[in-house]
Amino acid sequence: MSNHENESLKLFIVGILMTIGYFVFDWHFAPILYVGLVISVLGLFSAIYPIVSERKRFASAQLDTIDKMSGKEFEQYTAFLLRKLEFNGISMTKAFGDQGIDVIASKNGCKHGIQCKRWKNKVGNKAVQEVYAGIGYYSLDKAIVLTNSYFTESAKQLAAKLDVELWDRSKLIKMIETVHTNDKN
Repeated sequence: MSNHENESLKLFIVGILMTIGYFVFDWHFAPILYVGLVISVLGLFSAIYPIVSERKRFASAQLDTIDKMSGKEFEQYTAFLLRKLEFNGISMTKAFGDQGIDVIASKNGCKHGIQCKRWKNKVGNKAVQEVYAGIGYYSLDKAIVLTNSYFTESAKQLAAKLDVELWDRSKLIKMIETVHTNDKN
């Protein structure tokens, strides 16, 4: 849970406790009820707004937008995209020491670990090696490297040997098109 989510949750809980306190301790002290309700609403709003805002921003994202994202935004976009593609159990790993895995998601009983590379150049062997190392660390069934770019021949060869899936720009386009088609229906 992020710091923002923690703070929003704390704010919401304080508001609820103040509201409960009104009923438990003093029925005649109305300001505590109002303050408690306001704090609860603010906490709830501050928790929900970033989620709604992210969905709205990511829902219309095209490749030109994705190409301008930071690495962290691309990871968040990947999680959003996987949710739309009916993956479940989606979680983001920590920013540092992630053991080559940025996003973990399951589909059809298969636990996937995805390394996200928002790059301008071709992605090489290092990404394949890193995501492969994450298989054992996170007890994964499948390792994937996703990029908005393409892969070097060497990376393709290593991925084939290690049974790592490579999702390049072409695959990303197809995923986006699938999501947009599903959203229209």
